[in-house]
Amino acid sequence: MQLAAMRDYAKKRKWTVAVEIKDVGSGATTRHKRENLIGAARRREIDLVLVWRLDRWGRSLVDLVNTLQELNALDVGFVSLSEALELTQPRADVRLPACWRSLPSSNGIYCGTG
Repeated sequence: MQLAAMRDYAKKRKWTVAVEIKDVGSGATTRHKRENLIGAARRREIDLVLVWRLDRWGRSLVDLVNTLQELNALDVGFVSLSEALELTQPRADVRLPACWRSLPSSNGIYCGTG
């Protein structure tokens, strides 16, 4: 269901999917697939990350904000489908509501090119 919805979202926007990652490891201190994806962003191999929910990306609020800021600095867009959060404009201002305390890690990381 989640991957199908994300594939449909990417297709409607005419994005080319570069890689799909299902990162299973809730609570893991190191998520190697996510780190590899961030590495691909640093190497300019991707220009967009699409996730089902924010808790699929960040291990904590601090981790979420830090990685979103890094992706933003790299001009890599970020979309969270469930929260309707779309940071695809160059240098998007990454601000999250203060009421979000922490977000557990889970699976469903998806990456594409815009």
